[in-house]
Amino acid sequence: MKPTKPTTPADLSAKVLECIRLYTDPDKRIRKEYIASYCGLEWSDTVDRQIRDAVNELRKKGHPIISSAGQAGYWYDPQAIDTLIADYQSRIADMSETVRALRRGHRVEIRQLELM
Repeated sequence: MKPTKPTTPADLSAKVLECIRLYTDPDKRIRKEYIASYCGLEWSDTVDRQIRDAVNELRKKGHPIISSAGQAGYWYDPQAIDTLIADYQSRIADMSETVRALRRGHRVEIRQLELM
């Protein structure tokens, strides 16, 4: 039987979650191309973006969907939630540092323009 294609973002999120929950071992993770196939979707850049958005929304709802930088694929692991949280906290710290640097640079640029 051919999978039913999701028709809304909520339907896609449900199918993505259903699929990823089948993978609980970080050594046997599922790649986005296979998630697309599971959802009955033809792989494209748009589908890639939709799956990433669905994963992001599922994480916002508290689902422990884990991934590793530099390695493709996802797996579902409630035991690894601390690792996922640490990754997000690290990203937040890095982005905050970038924002501070941009603000400093912007203020310097404005002062230089005022002096001209």
